[in-house]
Amino acid sequence: MIKIDEYVDIRNHCTLKIGGQFRYFTVVETQSDIQEVINFAKEKNIKIFILGGGSNLVFSSTIVDALVVKIQIKSFEIINDTDEYTDIKVGAGENWDAFVGRTVDMNLSGIEALSAIPGTVGATPVQNVGAYGQEVKDTIVSVEVLDPEAGSIKTFLNSECEFAYRDSIFKNNAKNKYIILSVTFRLSKGEHKVPDYPGVKNYFQDKGIINPTLLDIRKAIIVIRSTKLPNPVEIPNVGSFFKNPIVTTQVFYSLISSTGEKVPFFDVGGDKVKIPAGWLIESVGFKGKDFGEISVYQNNALVLVNNGQATFADIEFVRNQIIRAVKDKFGITLETEPEFV
Repeated sequence: MIKIDEYVDIRNHCTLKIGGQFRYFTVVETQSDIQEVINFAKEKNIKIFILGGGSNLVFSSTIVDALVVKIQIKSFEIINDTDEYTDIKVGAGENWDAFVGRTVDMNLSGIEALSAIPGTVGATPVQNVGAYGQEVKDTIVSVEVLDPEAGSIKTFLNSECEFAYRDSIFKNNAKNKYIILSVTFRLSKGEHKVPDYPGVKNYFQDKGIINPTLLDIRKAIIVIRSTKLPNPVEIPNVGSFFKNPIVTTQVFYSLISSTGEKVPFFDVGGDKVKIPAGWLIESVGFKGKDFGEISVYQNNALVLVNNGQATFADIEFVRNQIIRAVKDKFGITLETEPEFV
């Protein structure tokens, strides 16, 4: 029988360390436990909210009126192995970075550039987690979910997940409708690619590494991320707070013309480019800016950090200040990456 606690402090379950209380909270370690969760929620007539590592969530300072379920279902199963690739079915509660490390040790490529990202495996398809040119959508075969209403298990194939930049069906049409149980990845045994990013290239150049192995790439990403992103255990944060805006080339060239700025960009195809949100925020003078309980991280303008006793109102205020300043100067409206609850 699972244990369900009442009025649990949210700050102990999210990396930003902001929030009030969960009305009910429980931990699920096996698929069979979920039926108890469903029954309890129906009995109390309360919604179910699924929690992974809490690394991409901003909670209100009030009571979250839900049964919050922390998924810790763990499994690692090779379900298909060929000369070209390996398919691995992974429990939603597995630690993401530990999974990445294990696949690198197996000499399988496809997610090595996603090293050192906090959270659980089950959370990655929701956000379509990505970094340094890789996104989980490029390796996900399918996502296995439980439908609490029907009590049945359903499998979403990659094509059904509606993946987009930091987006998926699980953030839109299927939001809060399913409990993710496992994710199946297809990882390559073929030649891997070194991320085409200046920081990564400079790392290998400085180290004198000409042909980086998968492990070399993983180590590089871990080192680079540690210099750009604060450890949430030491400094509360949710990583990148804003999405990099994607605009048409027409908007981009109009932006250059109107501002006279040399704006960095990445071509994403389809007559569109991605502009680094961190550069936009830094350009309006907010990098390292202290707002009291919330600061813009001095090493990365994309990150907002909790200086100790920040509230939901504090983070909302800073978010709005940044969005307004960027909009006023560049005409671009930034979107937040973490989910606000």
